[in-house]
Amino acid sequence: MRVIILAAGKGERLYPMTKNTPKSLLELGGGTTVLESQLENIEKVGIKDVTIVTGYKTEQIEAKVKDISSLDITICYNPFFATSNNLISAWMAIRETSENFVLVNGDDVFKPHVLEGLLQSNHDITMVIDRKENYDPDDMKVVTDGELVLKVSKEIPLEEANGESIGMMQFKRKGRLIISETLERMVRQEEGKKIFYLAALQRIMDKGYPVHTYECSPDDWAEIDFHSDLSFIREHINKYASEIVNA
Repeated sequence: MRVIILAAGKGERLYPMTKNTPKSLLELGGGTTVLESQLENIEKVGIKDVTIVTGYKTEQIEAKVKDISSLDITICYNPFFATSNNLISAWMAIRETSENFVLVNGDDVFKPHVLEGLLQSNHDITMVIDRKENYDPDDMKVVTDGELVLKVSKEIPLEEANGESIGMMQFKRKGRLIISETLERMVRQEEGKKIFYLAALQRIMDKGYPVHTYECSPDDWAEIDFHSDLSFIREHINKYASEIVNA
């Protein structure tokens, strides 16, 4: 099993913090960056093989991970990061992968039991979701029926959504081949350069291939898109650390 981390983007919505630093190297608290948090949790569940798709400020990410000996880390550089969305990053990494894998967004912060639970799924394609009382326009919303995902898009009407993709998916066996073949077709189209890789999942579902869910709590993860997201995570990490010290 391999984990592929998509960390090529510029993170412009977090300017000026990302003006000279890639989003994945922003500090969460206690000297730990987003990327280090991900790698620590990946190692905790027993996975050793990691591919990091880089682009913006790749040299900083490469320097950060070069001395990590406990994981077998491969850097996959996306030279089109400034003019494309993450479908291109996913395509570049997946086409070089010949094993089952988990795909994770580079701005996801998650508890290790989320990844551990996902790995227990024996389905070919499994999407990690959460469920909330209310969703907002920027959420990657989903429509589910039982354990199956029917739709995934930010454009799903708020009143129609009944879940949210957290940006973590597992592909096994035939699922790995299907996502690879679908991305291969989509990158040959002009729109493929500008869309999220989850658009490929919608094509797969539209053709009748099942995408199953693994559900976690909204408190089990966070996505760092805006300054308020990072402030929230830092506050909670510092509070948690303080509680341990004073226990």
